[in-house]
Amino acid sequence: MSKKNSSGGAVKFLIYILIFLILILAFAFLFIMPQITNYKNAKASYAMDSKKYTGLLEDEKELSKKLGLIKEENRKIIETFSQEFNKEKFINYAKKYFDEVKLTKMDSDTDSSALKTYKFSANLKAQNPKKFYNFVKDLQAYKGIIKINFPITITSQNSHLEIKFNLSAYSMNSE
Repeated sequence: MSKKNSSGGAVKFLIYILIFLILILAFAFLFIMPQITNYKNAKASYAMDSKKYTGLLEDEKELSKKLGLIKEENRKIIETFSQEFNKEKFINYAKKYFDEVKLTKMDSDTDSSALKTYKFSANLKAQNPKKFYNFVKDLQAYKGIIKINFPITITSQNSHLEIKFNLSAYSMNSE
C-alpha cells in the first residue's frame, strides 16, 4: 500500500504544482500584461513627444537666428528707439534751423508697455519756409524718433514766419 500512497501523493503534488503555476500565470496575465501595455503606450507617447520637442528646438534655433538677423538689419532703428527723448537737446537741434524755438509739453503723455510717447506743442520762428522744410527733411538724422503732427500753421509776423505744430517723440520703455 505504501507504493499506492506514494504514487498518489506524487500525483496530488504534481496537480497542486500545476494549479499553482496556472494561478501564477493567471495573475501575470491579469496584473502584469496590462502594465506592459501601459508601458508600451507611454514609451510610444514619449517617443512622439521627444520628436515634437526636438522639432520645436530646431524651430526655436531657426527663429532665434532670424531674430538675430532682423536685429542686425534694424540695429540703427533699434538704437534710435533706445534713445531717451531729451527736450533740451531737441531745442538745441531745432535752433540750428530757427531763430526762436519754444517747446511746450502737452499733458497727454502715454506710457505703454513697450513705448513711451511724449507730446509737445512747438512754436518756431524762421525767416523763410525753406528752413522749416530743411528741418523736416533733416529730422531723419536726429538721434530719436520724432513725428510732426498736422495741422501745421504758418503765419507771417513782421519779418519772420511763425510756425506752429504738435509733435510726438517716441522712445523704448526701460522697464
